[in-house]
Amino acid sequence: MEKQNSYTSSFKEFLFKILLPLFLIVGAAGLIFNYFFEKKIILKSQVSGAYKVNRILTETYPDEIPIFGSSRAEMGIIPDSLGHDYFNYGLYGTHYDVTLFFLEQECKKIKKRPWIILNLDLDGIEIALDDISNYIYNAHDPAVRELLGKEYKPYFSIPFIRYFGRFENIYRSYLTDKVAVSKIVDKGAAIEKQVIPQKEFDKLVAERIGTLQVFGINPDLKKKLFYIITTHPERVFVFVIAPYHPCCFQGYNFDAVNDFMKLLRSYKNVKVFDFSRLPLPDNMFFNTTHINYSGAVEYNHYLKDSLMQMGVH
Repeated sequence: MEKQNSYTSSFKEFLFKILLPLFLIVGAAGLIFNYFFEKKIILKSQVSGAYKVNRILTETYPDEIPIFGSSRAEMGIIPDSLGHDYFNYGLYGTHYDVTLFFLEQECKKIKKRPWIILNLDLDGIEIALDDISNYIYNAHDPAVRELLGKEYKPYFSIPFIRYFGRFENIYRSYLTDKVAVSKIVDKGAAIEKQVIPQKEFDKLVAERIGTLQVFGINPDLKKKLFYIITTHPERVFVFVIAPYHPCCFQGYNFDAVNDFMKLLRSYKNVKVFDFSRLPLPDNMFFNTTHINYSGAVEYNHYLKDSLMQMGVH
């Protein structure tokens, strides 16, 4: 009995003198690291997906004209080349479930300028969240939870732990913003400066031929998109298709995308600009579906002219 009491006493001493203080120190260190990581890394990088999600949810700029879409928006539209107060919310690897999330939040705001620019890709209106770390900082928000769906995890509410395994991706975005070497960074846009050697680009062309087959449409996303358009007649929705390399059109069926653009154009508060076939040389492409900075400068020149003709100022 004395040995058992001695063991119990030793364990309690270990628990309260070593284990509990260690747990408190580690927990406090985790909270402090989490605070500075979020405030100094996540919210200090305008090209970070987490920053963009937080910006659309928590900040309102009455004069801002937002740009929404996939990497073809993020890597193709230069805000300052179009004018003042543009911001590029484009997110690499995402599709129209994410675009519509941003669009819904935008349409809740009272703005002085009605225009919204939405990138449209030739693979259609589909679902793709890509990097989950883009949404964790705001995972407590009901709209973000709905967007995440089955990808939401309960540990997303636990500071520090929720970023486990994702610190590197987030920090990489921060470095891209602060120490841009191969990219031009401008109000959310991150545009490649690199020119691909012709031999390497020819290989990309050979791999790409025939891969864009059809314009897919998720019926739920389509319904949601047109609901937003019809319930917000005060906003002007400007859909743009960024340039593709000509090899992408071999074997591509344009019927579905043409029908979709025709439907979009039937709404009074919608404009559609198709620059998919804008003639650009190979050295203005980063790959067959994305332009580089030189291509973006050319593309944005035409886009700005089109916006000015419809009265965007």
